[in-house]
Amino acid sequence: MAKQTSDSSTEFKAIREQILQGDFKPFYLLFGKEHYYIDELCRLLMDSVVPEDQKDFGQIVYYGADVSAAQVVSTARQFPMMVERQIVVVKEAQMMKKIEDIGVYFEGMMPSTVLVVCYKTPNDPTKSGKNIDKRTSFYKQAQKAGVVFESNQVPDYKMPGWIEKYAAQKGVGMSPDAAALLSEFAGVDMAKVALEIDKLLKLLPQGCKRISAQDIEANVGMSRDYSVFELTKALSLKDAQKAFRITQFFSSSPKRYPLVVTLAALTTHFIRLLRYHALLQSGTSRSEILAELGINPYFAGEYDTAIKNYSCPKVIKAISVLRNTDTKAKSNGRGEATDGELLQELVSKILFL
Repeated sequence: MAKQTSDSSTEFKAIREQILQGDFKPFYLLFGKEHYYIDELCRLLMDSVVPEDQKDFGQIVYYGADVSAAQVVSTARQFPMMVERQIVVVKEAQMMKKIEDIGVYFEGMMPSTVLVVCYKTPNDPTKSGKNIDKRTSFYKQAQKAGVVFESNQVPDYKMPGWIEKYAAQKGVGMSPDAAALLSEFAGVDMAKVALEIDKLLKLLPQGCKRISAQDIEANVGMSRDYSVFELTKALSLKDAQKAFRITQFFSSSPKRYPLVVTLAALTTHFIRLLRYHALLQSGTSRSEILAELGINPYFAGEYDTAIKNYSCPKVIKAISVLRNTDTKAKSNGRGEATDGELLQELVSKILFL
């Protein structure tokens, strides 16, 4: 039975290792906002549970919008034909009606069936969607029946580290600045990152053992879009010109860059700066602070500059400004101001603290 942890990467590796060793559980519920882990585990199960020459009889794939819970349960309870074991996969299970009705299967699971349910919560902040409700009996029974894996997105500040590790798995090194650049381009979309690295490896000279920032710039289809990550950096460095340029870009695409998401990211950043100041004042060493706050050493210089530009009182004021803007955005206090105008006012106030 899978123990839930917040570290999706560690749990993913543990489940992957079980599957590679042939230790298959009768039921898998794979859900969450990080679709990369869900797709990878589903693919691995489909590759491993039933041999290739038996897939015509031993592998059944449904899509949530086209199947009912009753059909899934009925198929899972059937004896496999002409094969020792079958795998039943439900992709896009978030499209199913009454997915919790699959829970009746737990009352009489077939030892010859591996049932895999893939439920993807939307990871686009402009879209809404329900997640698996952990309070339901379905969820609690699923935990007892097999493997329950919640696939959480990697925080933006940890993404460069993940990129370096992924490249290492592919047999190449990647410089920290290259990983940071790719992270700025792809954000926290791990599937997009993996695709870009795989494409890049095909374009680089044979035998290349290290990817540089120049390789990223020359070969990755870099978008001229900006990210919240770049806005926090511009504010940290007090680069007013870039900060206002990014703000204007966000203002022109409010649905793509919702104000509430931007405010959340900026608040997280300044709270991290506040913790940085507190740790410094307590005598904690720089390296220990970076480890404590989960800051990649490559970004240490940015934080060094940020705490010089924003003293502890200024950081507290910045957080206050952010909270006031959030309150204004969610009330009639904004008057006729648009989200873009609120963001521009906010950035101006922070820059000139």
